[in-house]
Amino acid sequence: MKRLTNILQVVAVVLAAFFVVCLFTSQFPPWTSSSSGGQAAANTTVVSAGTTAAGGAGTTSAGGAVTTAAGGAATTAAASGADGKALYEANCATCHGKTGGGGFGPSLKGIQNSFSEEEETKIIQNGQGSMPGFSNLSAEEIAAIVAYTRTLG
Repeated sequence: MKRLTNILQVVAVVLAAFFVVCLFTSQFPPWTSSSSGGQAAANTTVVSAGTTAAGGAGTTSAGGAVTTAAGGAATTAAASGADGKALYEANCATCHGKTGGGGFGPSLKGIQNSFSEEEETKIIQNGQGSMPGFSNLSAEEIAAIVAYTRTLG
């Protein structure tokens, strides 16, 4: 009986370690596919380089893409085609929920009222509290995620 108890304890520790590794490598659950087939979702706003009005107001560029800004410094997901929604679903939704309503991590709805774009970018890059940093993402990908999270409500 004691041997069975020891085996169960070892299995529990191994499973816990697996969960922690998957959580902090942003690959949880590891069996899901985040591939969007290279196509942006129909309701995705693509943010591209453009001009910004004084005071940080966003403007629309010739192609209809919106450039957002805070304090006059534009945050752009350059014409690399970074899909903010797909990147959010692949890297953030596990903790913050598919619609940003929260879960393991806090709700991101209304994040624009709590953090500037620059602060949110730094949090995504470096992490904060129990959230790991996502330094594996490019500046354009992070900018696309920031732009997307600011549309969540």
